Amino acid sequence: MSELRYVESGDGTELAIERVTGGPEDLVLVPGAVNVRQAWAEVAARLDGRFACWLLDRRGKGDSGDTLPYSLGREADDLAAVAASFGGPVGFAAHSSGAVCLLIAVSRGMPVTRTVLYEPPWSAVGVPDPGVDAIEALIAAGDRDGALRFALRELVQMPPEAIAGLRAGPAWPLWLSLVHTWPREIRGLQAMSPALAWDTVTAPVLLLDGAVSGPSLRASTAAVAAALPRATVTVLPGQAHAALATAPDLVAGAILSFADG
Repeated sequence: MSELRYVESGDGTELAIERVTGGPEDLVLVPGAVNVRQAWAEVAARLDGRFACWLLDRRGKGDSGDTLPYSLGREADDLAAVAASFGGPVGFAAHSSGAVCLLIAVSRGMPVTRTVLYEPPWSAVGVPDPGVDAIEALIAAGDRDGALRFALRELVQMPPEAIAGLRAGPAWPLWLSLVHTWPREIRGLQAMSPALAWDTVTAPVLLLDGAVSGPSLRASTAAVAAALPRATVTVLPGQAHAALATAPDLVAGAILSFADG
């Protein structure tokens, strides 16, 4: 079933995209910060038969290349290149900063059949300042663990017990290896104008909202939903920002209900 291919973005960056399930409709799944394409794997497995799920490595991560200077706008261009590579209708689901890149892409007119956004940290309500310089200083000092814990606490607003749980989990080493990519995304989010061409987003949009997520993420999700012409919000009970891993059944169920409703 698995099929790995590469798509060239507008600036020449090679993007890895892997099909892991089969179905009548193509759906591209975009991870958030410090994650590779496998972040969506458990959700994708639960969508098999309904969607042909394609897992994307964002630039600078996994099997994808990277081209400087970095910007969220270039990442939106990446998604447009991926969409164009299908030669037909395709849907997208994205998490966190990946969801912001998707918002930018669809606001620019990227054609999509449907859009799913899991807690985009949009600047309309203000992105928390985790102290990007402090994160970079910790990384430069060789303390990637401290940098990651600091960012999760200050940016994602995770409580200490939740961070401790993630730190004991299997994904932590991967996140440590990618934590150096997070500061550039944070700076991009903080510099982004809150204004979007919302009326150009004509496809239906589902926003996923963790019931126990940090207040800024919940406020941002609500603000985006209020601004979009055709938005639906689904609250994931008992979940925060990591439900791709902690509750893939809930995430997949929400996507299926949105698709079939």
